[in-house]
Amino acid sequence: MSTISIPEQLVPIPSPYSEPKLEFRTLGSRRTDNLTLIAGRTFLSTRILGDITPPGAPDIGLFHDDTRFLSLMEMRIGGEVPVLLSSHSENLFLSQIELTTSNIHLRDTFDLPENTIHIHREQVLNKGVLLERITFENFNLQTVKFQVEIQYDADFVDVFEVRGMHRAQHGQYYQAVANENSMTFFYRGLDDLMRRTVITWSPAPARVENQTAIWELELPSMRRTEFSVTVTPSVDNEKVSRPHREFNAIVAERRESVLSWRKHSTSFESSNSVFTQTMNTAASDFHALQIPEKHGQVIAAGIPWFATMFGRDSIIAAYQSLSLNPRLAKETLRTLAAYQGTEQNDWKDEEPGKILHEYRQGEMTTSGEMPFGPYYGTIDATPLFLILLSETYNWTADEKLVRELLPAAYKALDWIDHYGDLDGDGLVEYLRRSKRGLTNQGWKDSWDANVFRDGSTAQPPIALVEVQGYVYDAKYRMASLLRAFGDSKRGEQCRREAAEMAKRLEKAFWMPQRGFYAMGLDKDKSQLEVISSNPGHLLFSRAISRERARAVVNRLMNPDMFSGWGLRTLSNEEKVFNPLSYHRGSVWPHDNSLIVHGMALYEFRDQVIRVFTTLFEAALSFRDYRLPELFCGVQRSENCVPVHYPVSCSPQAWASGSLFLMLISLLGIRPSAPKKELNVINPQLPEWLDQLNVRNLQVGNSRVGLDFTRRGERTFCNVVDIEGDKLLVNVITKK
Repeated sequence: MSTISIPEQLVPIPSPYSEPKLEFRTLGSRRTDNLTLIAGRTFLSTRILGDITPPGAPDIGLFHDDTRFLSLMEMRIGGEVPVLLSSHSENLFLSQIELTTSNIHLRDTFDLPENTIHIHREQVLNKGVLLERITFENFNLQTVKFQVEIQYDADFVDVFEVRGMHRAQHGQYYQAVANENSMTFFYRGLDDLMRRTVITWSPAPARVENQTAIWELELPSMRRTEFSVTVTPSVDNEKVSRPHREFNAIVAERRESVLSWRKHSTSFESSNSVFTQTMNTAASDFHALQIPEKHGQVIAAGIPWFATMFGRDSIIAAYQSLSLNPRLAKETLRTLAAYQGTEQNDWKDEEPGKILHEYRQGEMTTSGEMPFGPYYGTIDATPLFLILLSETYNWTADEKLVRELLPAAYKALDWIDHYGDLDGDGLVEYLRRSKRGLTNQGWKDSWDANVFRDGSTAQPPIALVEVQGYVYDAKYRMASLLRAFGDSKRGEQCRREAAEMAKRLEKAFWMPQRGFYAMGLDKDKSQLEVISSNPGHLLFSRAISRERARAVVNRLMNPDMFSGWGLRTLSNEEKVFNPLSYHRGSVWPHDNSLIVHGMALYEFRDQVIRVFTTLFEAALSFRDYRLPELFCGVQRSENCVPVHYPVSCSPQAWASGSLFLMLISLLGIRPSAPKKELNVINPQLPEWLDQLNVRNLQVGNSRVGLDFTRRGERTFCNVVDIEGDKLLVNVITKK
């Protein structure tokens, strides 16, 4: 560990943002073929050549603690951009890019023919540091001399500004300081913290000019040479781990970390090799998206703009991945409890007992421009916290965890009763108090997400239909949990309150004229009568009768809601429908997964298979078969592929978790670890999956192996092995 020193004399330079700018900027499209690497709170996003270009593009760069520490990195050979042969990333920690050169005219030797120099470029992230190794091999019949240039820049832009938010002022930029084998960029923010990007080279370049390192290579025929680059971001006096091992050793360590994660997690091997690869990609995403916190690892929301913990996202992702590895849920619960609200703070939208929405550490937060350190403007994270606690207990029977978190659970219940209900009508509403907070505070949190049929925007306080379902489920679950842990009085109170919420929900949100539930209620308690996916979450929370559940399922599966690639967020029959928007007609995998999970709980299995199948088919059109945060809700047609959403995050935790939750729902796997039981109810495999082997499934202190086999229209479950504590596995087939 070392602390990076600051030269005594730094030369101030004008801010690159000193010129007048438009108040509003558009967030540019994200390339779907970007290469992404992740290591804790540090991530790298490059173009497929391994470059960060064009400089300052919103979806690329080396980011650390919500700040971009490298905004330009471009390699040229003989003044020309290399030619791509192929590129890929391995489990989000290593990129390998194969390049060659085009025809290049050389001054002092013969012209360099195309496809005669092989360039192997490797990039790895390790403990917040980017390491790059570039190897050149000469396949000409004689020695060649050529020049390699890599240009760098660091704009130190906060992630909020990267996403398009205007800043009136910036801190102080300084002239980069270069010496024989390194170059350092400095920036002192408005929070008075000095941020640095240190770039070191081995061997040293021949010279450094205008922030460009230049090597003069002389390479004999059939010989190779290499050089390495290390990029280290740091904030103020932050201690930085310098790599003391060679590149291969670091890659081997990262591979071993992934293998260890896989070893301790559930594996899913199937007769469909592509499906197996899709599940392996999702499992690797959960390894990569873990952020170290003092209470353990917590799940980051996604890359590139949400590489931090989010209350709602982290909770849902942890719920989805309980079948993969319940440790994530335990540590996410502990971390969120540690940040639970303690006071009324309008700037942060904080209240006692409330679970946070988002935690940022960039300059705009630490300087007080934004309220996100942490920020609590979410209406659903608090009941979802209670739901996750209950379901984690179902999977783990971890009494110690529950007793540890019971104080946080009581505070969360108190928040629902004392702060969640703003007007005393028994429903839970949100209202932004922070002038820089979120206007909409449900999962559809874009400014135009909650609208009436005529296109007018709903005014807060807003009560969302799915939030009432979450509150119902939270209290219903806590009734059982509290009774099990000795508090029968509060448990009974929760049971009554859950029943009352179900009645209020039905009365306030059901639309007889449309045969469906309203999306929400505005400040005047007027129903948002649009047909949306929000009521589908009532299936997940089991807050409605089976009769109503059937009506919801049938409506969601109509062509106006079901795009052929998944369920839309809004019906295409609505005037305000836009399949290219963020929340008014797009397809979100996590949204689908919660609805599908609910469909399975109500035993609508045919619909579960249909949505699950189409989302898997959609995944095949994305890099590494990875479902993105969202994609456009354009109707599926013959020989088409899903339409990519321009700024969708990938990987995104709750998108990666969607397949696990839908698969477990389809297989009918329902744990009851406190009773040392595992129920498998009406398992089903789709017609494209004949065999599925589940190994190392953790239920309490037991690990289970299950084989699912499809024969005709029936799916059979065979218990292969049980390790650890005794566990009763009940395979139940209902007619």
